[in-house]
Amino acid sequence: MISKLLPSCASALCMSATLALGLLPTFSATAATQSGYCEISRTQPGAPPMSWDNNDYVTTAKYSVFGAESCEVPNNATITNIRASFTAYADRQVLTRGLLLGDYILTVSASSPYLPNPLTGQVKAIMSAYGANSLGSSTVNLPFNGTRLDNLSFTLKAQLSNSVSLRCANRNPAECEDYMYFEYTIGVDYEYEVPGVPDAPGWINASASGNSVNVNWEPVSGATYKVAIQYNNNSWTDYQYIPSPASASYMSWHNLNDGNRRYRVVACNSYGCSQPSPISNTVTVRSGLGTPNAPYARLSGNTIIVDWNDVPGAYQYVLSIKYNNNNWTDYRFYSAPNTSSISWSNLGSGNRQYRVKACTQSGICYNASPASNVVSN
Repeated sequence: MISKLLPSCASALCMSATLALGLLPTFSATAATQSGYCEISRTQPGAPPMSWDNNDYVTTAKYSVFGAESCEVPNNATITNIRASFTAYADRQVLTRGLLLGDYILTVSASSPYLPNPLTGQVKAIMSAYGANSLGSSTVNLPFNGTRLDNLSFTLKAQLSNSVSLRCANRNPAECEDYMYFEYTIGVDYEYEVPGVPDAPGWINASASGNSVNVNWEPVSGATYKVAIQYNNNSWTDYQYIPSPASASYMSWHNLNDGNRRYRVVACNSYGCSQPSPISNTVTVRSGLGTPNAPYARLSGNTIIVDWNDVPGAYQYVLSIKYNNNNWTDYRFYSAPNTSSISWSNLGSGNRQYRVKACTQSGICYNASPASNVVSN
């Protein structure tokens, strides 16, 4: 957005203008303070020029229209200093008398929705000599420090503080035009917040299920993410793992090799990435199935029932049997899928023990359990 100097004036020998400063976008991110400078100036006579008849007085309503000026300022910029310079000029060849000693005053007023009452400051350009083209010049600091610039308007008015009779050297009124004008500069120093990188996520959590790992972390508004991994005692990877979509605050990995893993994440935007999050808890991946505990065998009527604990990720189980003093059988007795029990009925009398392995759906079976108790029928 731009600030515009919008002039108007309809009072005695004056110029008046309004400076309105606008807004630039803001972002939700860690910000840094920077400084800037804005200058509004007028260094040439206005158009049309002031027109004077012979023997006019300064108190007669005379004014010139000044063109619009502009200045860009960021949103939420705050004034640190304002300097106002003001000079009054006259063409001595045009005038035969007048230009008495006096004060030419530039009044600057500031108002905005953030100010309970308008602020006002003045600059005086004191006429010091009859023969000088420059009647006077002055620069002051205005009392506007700490004021927000967005939606702030300045009103500028230049006027002679006393009444002076002026006589033109030429009787032709056209020759008397543009005999006097003013220069002014309003320089504004300000500070503003520059959008920066996001804050780091405050927490991150990892969980393992079989050979898969799921990770989630604290969301950060408007951010995308990158994840780094530490595998066993190796060095951390780069932040090369990006969720899909990149703004998602979670990520999963599957079919991982056995081992321990830790995770951390950075939040990013167009200005860069945050500091790393805290390190996650350690998760352990075991690609093979676990080993069941020793089964429990029991007799119910003429049926032997064997139970064992569930193994996470197992599809079914296979058992080996030791009958009396014989050797253990091969692992060929399969349970129904997704069950942790098996039974046999109408068996011959004798003593039996059981061992069990957990198996995947593809038929890969893992370590055998310890032997069960002995059951007799």
